[in-house]
Amino acid sequence: MMSVALVSPSALAQMPPSEYDTAAPSLKLDVLDLRNMDVNDVLKLISQKSGLNVAATRNVNGRVTVYLKDIDVYEALRIICESNGWAYDQDNNVIQVMAAQEYEAKFGKTFGQEQQTQVIVLKHAQSKDVIGVVSQIKSPAGKVIADDRSNALIVTERPAKIEEIKNLLRDIDAPVQTQVIELVHAKAADALAQVQEFLTPVIGKIKADERSNKLIITDTAKKLVDINFIIEEIDGRDSEVLIEAKIIQIALDDAHKLGVDWQAIVSNTRSLTFTGDLDILSAGEKRGEASIGTIANDQYTALIQALETVGRTNVLSTPRIAALNNKEAKILVGSTEPYVTTTTTTPSSGPTTTAEAVNFIDVGVKLYVTPHIHSDGFITMEIKPEVSSVVDTLTTSTNNTIPIVETSEAETTIMVKDGITIVIGGLMKNSTIDTTKRVPLLGRIPVLGYAFKSNSKTVSNTELAIFLTPHLI
Repeated sequence: MMSVALVSPSALAQMPPSEYDTAAPSLKLDVLDLRNMDVNDVLKLISQKSGLNVAATRNVNGRVTVYLKDIDVYEALRIICESNGWAYDQDNNVIQVMAAQEYEAKFGKTFGQEQQTQVIVLKHAQSKDVIGVVSQIKSPAGKVIADDRSNALIVTERPAKIEEIKNLLRDIDAPVQTQVIELVHAKAADALAQVQEFLTPVIGKIKADERSNKLIITDTAKKLVDINFIIEEIDGRDSEVLIEAKIIQIALDDAHKLGVDWQAIVSNTRSLTFTGDLDILSAGEKRGEASIGTIANDQYTALIQALETVGRTNVLSTPRIAALNNKEAKILVGSTEPYVTTTTTTPSSGPTTTAEAVNFIDVGVKLYVTPHIHSDGFITMEIKPEVSSVVDTLTTSTNNTIPIVETSEAETTIMVKDGITIVIGGLMKNSTIDTTKRVPLLGRIPVLGYAFKSNSKTVSNTELAIFLTPHLI
């Protein structure tokens, strides 16, 4: 059932308004009484009685029930749309009714939201520089125009979005200052990358002078205060750790030729904390285990005495090295083995050239340590011990001798308190010693000398124990 009373003003020939134009003439309805009418019939009725061109998208469907009295046609259309989840837009002389989701996707705003236009004059920043930043936060339906002549931004947006833009411009449109900051510990190039993200958009600038290790910063006075605080934190003195190392060689007796039983050592040493086993792999693919634990400073002597029960101990080296926080330190106890490589070059024309190069390889005990210092006095240590030795040599076709190196290594991370000693054991080394004994002079006689000399082979089983004690400096 439907009842409509329509009054047309004399300005009917003029173009009806869009939803934003409230100054244009209107069409008044005395009564609009619709009961369960299909929406397409409703729009057709409004079009016939008002002279407006009305079209609907395929997503607009359903039935309408409404009773309105003494109301503008556009207002009635708005009420019908909002009551049923629809929206409309007027383009030239056509009103298009669509689903609310279609309207929001097309115009970037909710149906019924009003927009305003404001002119914002800038005092310090340039409008052509600022427009890029403002355009990033405007809505899809909003507009921003830079007027270079008046140094102003013309913003058409929703009221809430205009306030957001104004708040941004309060930070950007401010007087700037330039400050030169000298760094003591940090490098200017490294600090530049960290500080740059805190600068005020558009107006904030920073340069690094690597020669003098200074930063040249231009920004607002308020922002410079914040940046100075950040630089004070970045330019702090790096913490250091003094690492005392003791490398002990244990010549194992026959009863312990498979290695030290660290579990038994732990049970006899109260202050030794046993952590666990680490897999190690030698160049010959021999698998084993390295044990790790911690002891108090006053238990070092007791532990050495306990190790004397499994073999003769010998202190190979006691190096001390300082390391910066988060920086790797390297300790080498051993030698550098040289070997020669030959490169032969045969050109398309001319004589063949041969060049020799001397290369070096580190052999012995290598220890890589990376400390990470915590504010509570604890230190996390990334430890990588490596034991290597020359087990044989290889002679090349050019008569160069290349050493064959066997290596055992392990890697672990452990957290200890300042002054606590870390013990790493289980780094095994087996070597064969050839011994010749002879009578002076007589032992050198050809053939007959064999009666005055003797040869023997001795297999030596040794294990290395590494003691590391970190001290905060």
